[in-house]
Amino acid sequence: MPNRSTRSSAAPTLKDLARLAGVSPITASRALHRPELVAEATRARVVQAVEQSGYVPNSLAGGLTSRQTRLVAAIVPSVGHSLFSDMLSALITTLAAQRYETTLGISSYEVEHEETWLAAMLSRRPDGVVLTGTEHTARTRRLLLNADIPVVELWDYMPHPLDVAIGFCQEDAGRAAFRHLRACGYRRPAIVRSDDSRAQRRAQGFLRAAAEADAPEPAQIVFSEQSPQAGRGRKVLDALRAEAPQADAVFCSSDALAQGVLAHAHALGLQVPQQLGVLGFGDQALAADCIPPLSTVRVDGAQIGRLGAEALMARMRGAAVAAAQDVGFEIIARASTSLGAPPAS
Repeated sequence: MPNRSTRSSAAPTLKDLARLAGVSPITASRALHRPELVAEATRARVVQAVEQSGYVPNSLAGGLTSRQTRLVAAIVPSVGHSLFSDMLSALITTLAAQRYETTLGISSYEVEHEETWLAAMLSRRPDGVVLTGTEHTARTRRLLLNADIPVVELWDYMPHPLDVAIGFCQEDAGRAAFRHLRACGYRRPAIVRSDDSRAQRRAQGFLRAAAEADAPEPAQIVFSEQSPQAGRGRKVLDALRAEAPQADAVFCSSDALAQGVLAHAHALGLQVPQQLGVLGFGDQALAADCIPPLSTVRVDGAQIGRLGAEALMARMRGAAVAAAQDVGFEIIARASTSLGAPPAS
């Protein structure tokens, strides 16, 4: 599948914006940069024209002698999860080796925050943009289309991305998680997860796998990603035991959450894995050191970041690359889901 062109004249200009708003270019510029000098009705027409056209002001206008800035704009949901930090570190390191600087944004799992950040970043005319995930607002998509620069979406795999997507199928990871717990002998596995869309898609795969196996529909406990991290494991396990006391295993949306569940299970006197199997997601550094060691779904975040940087640099050179790359995932089976394991001491 061919990628979009690296640069073109497709992006709307100030003259285009002025024509759409029915004002002169000078007035349009003043409405954007010195709004106090322009009548309110005129400002409103210019703002509406910006929304319609996707025009992005060039904060570097007049200061560049080349169209290249050697700047890459990248955004992640959080730097608190090691998977995203591993991905980001590999991305930045690979780009820096070719003298590209990366400016970073954090969306806090909100697509509206991503949209605001992107509008600000595009005014600096980056050579490329890196997004995390494939879910964006309509305006974000319009801004990227009008900017007409290379875009790489990391973490999620999809066959028809904006430009290039590198990641894995969230639904397949959830389906594999259910099948692992089922194969370990658990009859009523449940899900505890955040309201992040990626965790939601993994849950959808988990539920589909249960339906395919003609198993009871798994219970779900969902918490807000914006809620405090402290105590999450305790709260979700208490909620699960109250709402679905028959649940004998749990698939957690992150290893950090799974570690909290393990700790609270110990405090309650529950034997893991005999009375409760626990499966995490991410294979973070401490997963193997939990008591018992944590079974999890491993995703190579560093590989995703490196491949993303390489694809973006190829696109910035004008080369065509594969539109979508699926790096896959791996179930790491440890004692927290092994019914044959001895009780944890």
